[in-house]
Amino acid sequence: MKLLHPRTAAFFKDFATAYPGRTALMVVLQVLSGLLEGVSVVALVPLLEVASNRDATSGIGAAAQNAVRSVGLEPTLPVLLGIIVLAITVKAVFLALAMRQVGYTVSRVTLDLRLQLVRSLLRARWSYFGEQPLGSFANSIASEAVRSAAAYREACVVLGGVLQVAIYLIISSLISWQVTLAALVTGVLLIWGLKRFISVSRNAGDQQTRIVRALASTLIDALQGFKPMKAMAREDLFGPILEQAARNADEAQRRTVRAGESMRLFQEPIITAVLGLGLLLLLSAAQRTFSEVIVLAFIFYRLMTHLNTLQMRYGVMVVGESAYWALREQIRQAQDAEERHAGTRVPAGLREAIELRKVSFSYGDLLVLDNLSVRIPAGRITALIGASGSGKTTILDLITGLRRPSAGDVYIDGVAMEDIDLRAWRQQIGYVPQETYLFNDTIRRNITLGDDSISDERVIRALKDAGAWDFVARDERVLDAVVHPQASNLSGGQRQRLAIARALVKEPSLIVLDEATTGLDTRTEAAILETLSALRGRVTVLAISHQPALRQTADIVIELEDGKILQPAARVTV
Repeated sequence: MKLLHPRTAAFFKDFATAYPGRTALMVVLQVLSGLLEGVSVVALVPLLEVASNRDATSGIGAAAQNAVRSVGLEPTLPVLLGIIVLAITVKAVFLALAMRQVGYTVSRVTLDLRLQLVRSLLRARWSYFGEQPLGSFANSIASEAVRSAAAYREACVVLGGVLQVAIYLIISSLISWQVTLAALVTGVLLIWGLKRFISVSRNAGDQQTRIVRALASTLIDALQGFKPMKAMAREDLFGPILEQAARNADEAQRRTVRAGESMRLFQEPIITAVLGLGLLLLLSAAQRTFSEVIVLAFIFYRLMTHLNTLQMRYGVMVVGESAYWALREQIRQAQDAEERHAGTRVPAGLREAIELRKVSFSYGDLLVLDNLSVRIPAGRITALIGASGSGKTTILDLITGLRRPSAGDVYIDGVAMEDIDLRAWRQQIGYVPQETYLFNDTIRRNITLGDDSISDERVIRALKDAGAWDFVARDERVLDAVVHPQASNLSGGQRQRLAIARALVKEPSLIVLDEATTGLDTRTEAAILETLSALRGRVTVLAISHQPALRQTADIVIELEDGKILQPAARVTV
């Protein structure tokens, strides 16, 4: 019979190697506390013999009294009581220090797992995000990291319990190896008899982790589309989906609780029967003093209660352990999806043009771009026009390096993208998406994204260039004005202007607008296009849109259909 499930053994190993210093210190402190508890138990034998006015007749009682005399003390009742009280007090101190290490490490585990996931996600290639439900990331950071740390806490408790059991077995063997063997066999049988409940708990924990992650993903997907559903009075359609996900999570939680409670119910009668049988054997044992019988009965009781606690906490640990492995797997996947930057050339701005030369790109079996060549000159406003699925957004992803072509290449001022330092190139890009996300924070932080190197003067200049300064300056708090949750205190046009200001504040060489005017009214769209026109010659603007108004503003219009350019490309002289 294996002592530990392979996954659990790996769980212990991971934390021991991740925090070797604190784990070792915790183990040492728990060993010392266990030894001191052992001292107090051993001292009970001579204490009982002295209290009954008898000379030490047992081997361990005599040895304990001799040990006391060896340090210059007489084994009187007050001295022996003092030793027991001192041992228990110091044991409590050591145990408190050990639990302090556990508490610190538990919080550190939560932090480290969250940081590992966040950092691996930030380094992952963009295509990885498109393949994953956003709710799984949120659930991992908010819930699974906490459950993993809780499992680590239980692992520490289990480790301490194992040490306590080992110490009690050693003490018991000094008094009676027969009783020790009986206790050991009983403990093994108890663990073996209840291992099925541990297996049930592990499976329930795995299921709970999967279902809760699915619930979080469903909830976030639902909330992202909640506004149109609410506007059409169809929000009730979300109800059955969310309710079913919640019921699934509830059933998984019930299975976990049932497994733990069933194990508890079976443990109590088994331990009671074992304790009764053990006491009967002790009382009928020959050549045992009354003090030895009492101490052995106490040790036997403590052993069984420790084993009881040990198995219960172990069951709780294996439930939380599933969250740890799910989180580790997500971190591994994100690390495997790490974006590789092979290029080293740092572009000095955008001086000539961006070119796609014989570029093809597919999403699986779906061909999106087919041997496409196009030139986007620097300092001009270029519009990509076409129906959904014509390849517009894919071209933006290729230009920003978020995706790589399956054939051909992208050139920046004549330098192939594969030779360019992608991070350095992206730092010269300002990106304005269709759906602008603004933080519930100040205007300043929404524009700078927390970059303290950007001065207020640059923020104000970016707001003016984006046509956002007039409405920002109307608030007496100006840059310290706070954007409400979901930007509910701003109109659609104001949000887009702030997004443009965010893109401009780093003084980029290229501004990319991905359907940035879609959904805006005609007047607001015209005002934003006028803002773009003012940037002509200072920065390269590449915009995609279904809207016809963009044709009138752009210097160059490139119309796409099924991944190819309709020839000739329309050109507008402004």
